[in-house]
This record gives sequence, structure tokens and C-alpha cells, in this order.
Amino acid sequence: MVIEKIRALALLGAIFIVGYGGYVFLTNFQTTTEGIDIEFNDDGVDVKIKNFKIVHDKSGRKDWELKAELAKINQNKKTTAMDKVEIIFFKDEMKKIKVYADFGTLMNKTNDLSLKGNVKMLIQEDILKKHTSNAPVAKNSKLAIR
Repeated sequence: MVIEKIRALALLGAIFIVGYGGYVFLTNFQTTTEGIDIEFNDDGVDVKIKNFKIVHDKSGRKDWELKAELAKINQNKKTTAMDKVEIIFFKDEMKKIKVYADFGTLMNKTNDLSLKGNVKMLIQEDILKKHTSNAPVAKNSKLAIR
């Protein structure tokens, strides 16, 4: 009889602890959709995301990170148009190459990115010395970061 009362009391205590833990978790859990707008139009569903961010990992380490103030995903064209773009490439030993632009377009399937308007690149000096030579660079040449 006493053992059954102790079991019931322990069960009530466990239920209380689990319930209180769930309450604390849910009250501190912050999620928001205020930066996401979904539009339905003739072309399909389009999504606008404020403070857009994509992180790409390769073999368990961060390869690149793409951020934008505003991203507009076009489902029909499979593209993402972005405003105030920042992309960071992570090289060996956590060295970074940062690229900034006013506008960018990401091809969603291939991750190809084109940038327009005030495109700026910041490269650490030792990375630049390692990957360049004394050979002249042709005007309008393309840069490939590997």
C-alpha cells in the first residue's frame, strides 16, 4: 500500500517535471515567419525572404556562405534574385574571401551566381600571393575561385 502511494507520487513528480520542461522549452523557443512573404501568381509560387542566408558544407566543413538583405525566389524560372549580397568563401585554415554586390542572381539548380552593381572583393594578402603570378590579367576576364 505504501509502495503504491510512493509510485503514484513519483509518477506525478515525473509528469510535472516533463510538463514544466516542455513549458520552459516552448516559451523560450523563438521562431518567426515575419521575414517571409509567399505570393501566388500565374507563374506559380514566389517567395520573398528578408535576411536570406545559405551555408554550403563540403566534406563536413563550411565551404561558402551566401547572405542577402532580401531574396526573391522565382519557382518557375528556378532563380533567386537578391539585394545587398554578401558571399564568403572559406579557404584552407579558415581564411576567407568576401565578395559584396548590390544585386545578385542565383541559379537554384546549379548554384551559379551572377553579381551586379558595386561588386567588391576582399582577399587576404597571403591567399592572393599564393594564387597569383606575374602574368598580366586580360580585361573583362573571369575569376574562378577554387
